[in-house]
Amino acid sequence: MKHSWLSPSFSAQLILALVVLILLTTFSAGIPAYLLTRSALEQQAWSQVEGGRRATRSLLAAEEERLASLVALFAERPTLQRLVLEDAATELDSYLDAFRAQSELDLLLVCDATGGALAGDLGPQTCAEPPEQRFLLLDGRPAMVAGDEIIDAGGERLGSARGAIWLDEPFLSLMELRTGLAQSILGPGGERLVSTVSGLDTPAGSAAERYELQAAAGPYYATSFPLDAGSGLLVEVALPVAGLARSESSALLIMVSSTAAVAILGSLVGVLIVRQLVSPLQQLTGVAERIGAGDLVAPIPLVAGPAEVRTLAAALQRSQASMLDALRERSEALDWRDTLIQSIVEGVVTVDSRGCITFMSQGAEALSGWTREEAIGRPLDTVFPLDAGDGGSFRAQAPRPGEKRQIAVRTRQGRKAVFAVTGAELASPAGEETQLALVLRDVTQEEAVRNLRSYFLANISHEFLTPLSTLNASMELLLDQAENLSAAEMRELLKPTYLSLRGLQTLIDNLLESSSIEAGQFTLRRQPVDLNAILAQALQLVEPLLERRQQLVSVVQPGSLPAIHGDPARLTQVLVNLLANASKYSPPHKTIDVRVEQLGDALRISVADQGPGIPEAERANAFSSFVRGEAADSEQVGIGLGLYVVKTTVDAHGGRVGIDDRPGGGAIVWFELPVQEGKEGT
Repeated sequence: MKHSWLSPSFSAQLILALVVLILLTTFSAGIPAYLLTRSALEQQAWSQVEGGRRATRSLLAAEEERLASLVALFAERPTLQRLVLEDAATELDSYLDAFRAQSELDLLLVCDATGGALAGDLGPQTCAEPPEQRFLLLDGRPAMVAGDEIIDAGGERLGSARGAIWLDEPFLSLMELRTGLAQSILGPGGERLVSTVSGLDTPAGSAAERYELQAAAGPYYATSFPLDAGSGLLVEVALPVAGLARSESSALLIMVSSTAAVAILGSLVGVLIVRQLVSPLQQLTGVAERIGAGDLVAPIPLVAGPAEVRTLAAALQRSQASMLDALRERSEALDWRDTLIQSIVEGVVTVDSRGCITFMSQGAEALSGWTREEAIGRPLDTVFPLDAGDGGSFRAQAPRPGEKRQIAVRTRQGRKAVFAVTGAELASPAGEETQLALVLRDVTQEEAVRNLRSYFLANISHEFLTPLSTLNASMELLLDQAENLSAAEMRELLKPTYLSLRGLQTLIDNLLESSSIEAGQFTLRRQPVDLNAILAQALQLVEPLLERRQQLVSVVQPGSLPAIHGDPARLTQVLVNLLANASKYSPPHKTIDVRVEQLGDALRISVADQGPGIPEAERANAFSSFVRGEAADSEQVGIGLGLYVVKTTVDAHGGRVGIDDRPGGGAIVWFELPVQEGKEGT
């Protein structure tokens, strides 16, 4: 007993050493992790800024091309040439107003052959600007400008036409929507002419450099690049990084908090080690831990320790008996409630004031993918995470009692689902907190059908509008100039008309096939098939498209082909769709390779283009309906039914389809058809 005075000192030293060791270990692992996380977040942000910069360049280039096309179309109109030749200023102003409203141009100007302004609102001085100048400051406002010569049927230059669109806030807002980054136009002196963000300061860097900006909404990472070499105008793209700063602060706070928590836990462990010297209290602690873990009927021993400990043990026994009686009554009430709720088809979830799930029905288990045992006690936002891209949390979007909302979530299996959620206040016994009851109904299919209908109508309208516009322009020119055109000129003029009609025919064929597939009425009329004749017919059908884009087709096939038993019309449509796709995605003046070969008991036909190719991650969905890729030519688009019809037709013939990479760039789309054994074609 003479050394008993050393025990408190030893315990304190042990606890202190344990805390110091925990702090050193935690900081040695936490600080590098924090620095790496911070560096990764900044690199990701600058990568997003660079991506937005490239996307902005592409969008501006596309807008320049669209503007140039509109001005060229305007300059080629016979009515405009007649009005310029007649110097009819009043009629010319009215004609410019009508075309401006039709083409969505902001400004139009017609100049005569000497450089003087005839009509328009672009400003007479613009006639003197160099034709290659694409961006100008007009009255202090940035604008995108395009011009073209007005040439009559005899080749005489009558003047020039200029068109412009304002690079204003609506234009930049559309760019921001497409790129996800704030957009600004800077003047030659670095002044901010127009911006989608208010309060941005003046950049300290020059074009193409990275720099940081400050605004009322917080800091931004930004970069800029010149619009062209002559105007001195710059385009600035900026990414808000207030969230990045908050993430860094949160990471630091988590590191400090976790260190403090671990230190406190270490101190408690040290205290428990010291308290183990007291055997009676250790026994009661063990029983208490068993009760806390769920063993509510664990026996509480009557220890032979001090009187205070015996009193504590007796009190625990009485408390245990009272608790078991109360739990028995509560269990009976809960069983009745669970039986009632489980009979409801929709999912039912109850949430406490902390946002944790206290009950989940069988319907909710099926909707979320979580079992009741896994979900109870977890936060509502963990079991029902919102779909990527949606802000906030499920708990924040949950309806108040009496309200109903639709919320998009991700199930445990990764499937996107849309739930119609109704909220109700759950009456609770006296003394307990009021809980929120949510009734969930899966309306994913209903939303998908509605979205698909909107998507389909929008794309169909666009696909019909483009060829119809071409037909309208060609017919107008034919009607105005029919007497003055030679047969060769008429044939050249009728080529885009035929291409438009051919495109409409292909579109309608694919739509009809898609409709018959969806309706379950897709059938084949099988007969012996001459593959050479089908390939020749398909090439003849797409010949105008290939001629227009000045593309060649290389066909490699064996001397004799095995016999195929199939539907000639549908197989022709398969080849037409593949050849048209290859033409769309290959640049002009390139060769499309068609290869026919026999692989065992199947005949493979491959069509290879020289386009951008199809990423491997997108190939699984390439044959789905309404899935489109990015064509090399913005005019060559579709509604995403061609490959869908191809796969359905080939599957119906007992074949298969696939996509491979083409050596040197591009994609190879192939399909295989079973051959008739013992027979060969010509």
